[in-house]
This record gives sequence, structure tokens and C-alpha cells, in this order.
Amino acid sequence: MTHEIVTTRKDDEKFAIDAVFEAGWQVMKAKFWPLLGVMGVAGLVAALVPMANFVIGAGGTFSVENIGTQLLMGTIWLIITMTIELGFMNVNLMALDGKKFSADDCFKCIKFLPSYAVAMLLSRMAIGLGFLCFIIPGIILLISFQFAGFFIVEKRLGPIAALKASWTICDGARWQLILFGILGQLINLFGTMCFIVGQIPAFMINGVALASTYRSLLASTPQLSDLLPPPPLSDDAVSKLLSEDAWPLNKTSPESASGRIDDAKPLVVDQGHEIVPEQPDVLPSEQAKIDLPFEKQEEK
Repeated sequence: MTHEIVTTRKDDEKFAIDAVFEAGWQVMKAKFWPLLGVMGVAGLVAALVPMANFVIGAGGTFSVENIGTQLLMGTIWLIITMTIELGFMNVNLMALDGKKFSADDCFKCIKFLPSYAVAMLLSRMAIGLGFLCFIIPGIILLISFQFAGFFIVEKRLGPIAALKASWTICDGARWQLILFGILGQLINLFGTMCFIVGQIPAFMINGVALASTYRSLLASTPQLSDLLPPPPLSDDAVSKLLSEDAWPLNKTSPESASGRIDDAKPLVVDQGHEIVPEQPDVLPSEQAKIDLPFEKQEEK
């Protein structure tokens, strides 16, 4: 049985900072070992490129002899790290929803890598220009584009649409997000002070808290209500769908005059998920008549 953690907030806030960090703490305690397993596998995969550089002797400074190898290894490392970033967004959302997850749920997000790479390229260019304009615009852009990956991995949006959606949900909450970022850095600092080992739970708490913030901001943004999942059916609605009067076979079968299933021809569901009448059995002699051309049957 799964349990989804729901955050609460004040009416004048788009999300509650204490609630999202509480959600991160609770998920970290409940899912510590699965999250640690994903982190371990991801860390091993990310370490393959530096290890390969060391083995082939391509590490160190660029030179004419190894520049091709360095560029190749750098590209592979960038693909791996961006895939892991997307994967942890997916894993944190699954952990927040109380679902089971594994390292496969992290690396299968590679299919979203093209959209994520374009979104990151565009956002980094904009953020870089923003920092050149007296730093403050860069901070605003950095805060506003940080949720684009969640929209790509969960809502399957393209890079431009994801950046726009991330900007939209941050409207009216940027001061809160600045405070959220400061508290997240303090948690990382505290984790580092705890003999470095504390960085592991700090990373988990901040990751889930960011996913919870994304969910809260999306739910508080009416402009993006079409991206929200439909509300679950009530018990009365489920009972009505399961009742005899609401059963589709009673109404859709044209052969049933009385509306009873027993009076109708049997219905079957084909591979296209359409309800079609089952064809009656045909004797071989009658099948031969059906196969005759129309003209010959008319002459007979």
C-alpha cells in the first residue's frame, strides 16, 4: 500500500517551505535504503568516465595528442550526468508518491535527454547573460528555470514549453524560492560538517523537497490546471459505473430488445479495444456461397 505525502500551505503562499522540507525528511527516513541504492549505482556509472580517462592516460591538460579523446570522454560524461539529473527527478517524484523505484527508473529517463539538453542549453545561456547584467537577473532566471526538468520527465513537455511552464509556476513565489534555496544550502553545509557522510541524507532531503515544491507550485498555478492529473473518482461514482444500469453492454448492444445481457448477442473485445458483436459460426457449405462472386449468386 502506497502513501502520498501532501503538503499544506497558507492561503497567501504558493507553497509552504516547512512542509516541503518535512516531506523530504519523512521520505528520506521511509525510503533511505532504496534511495541509497539508486545513488550508489548512479555514482558508479558516473565514475566510469574518470576511471577510463585514468586507464587510457587521457587525463590532465589538453594537448594535440589527446584532445580528441578528451572531447569524446567529456561528451560521454555530460550525457551520463544529465541522464542522472533527470533520473533523480523521476525517482524523487516516485518516492514522494510512495511508489517503488529502482536504478532502472533513473537511467530509463535517457529518452528525455534531447529535450532536457536543449532546455539546459537555452536556460544556461539566458542565466549567463543575466549574471552579466548585475547578477540579480541571473539569480531570477536561475530560480525560474529550475523546474523545467520536472515538466520534461513527468509531463513530457518539450524544452521551450517546459521552460515556460517552470517560469509560470514560479510567479509570485520567487522570494519563497530564494529562502528555500538558502535553507537547502544550509542543510548541505550541515551534512558536510557531519563527517561528510551527512551529505547523503542532505542530498535526499533536498531532492525530495524540490520535487514537493514543484508539485505544490503546479497545484497552485491555475494557468497550468490542464497539466494536473484528474481527481480520483468518488465511491459513489465508482458504484454507479459498476452498477447494472451503467454497464455498457446493456445499452450498446443493438440486438438486445429488452436491455438484458442474456438477450443480446455475445460481445467480444478485439485488440483495438473496440466492442464488436461476435460473428456466428458459418458452415463450410454456406461459406462457399458467401465466397462466390455477387453476379453468380444473383444468376443462381
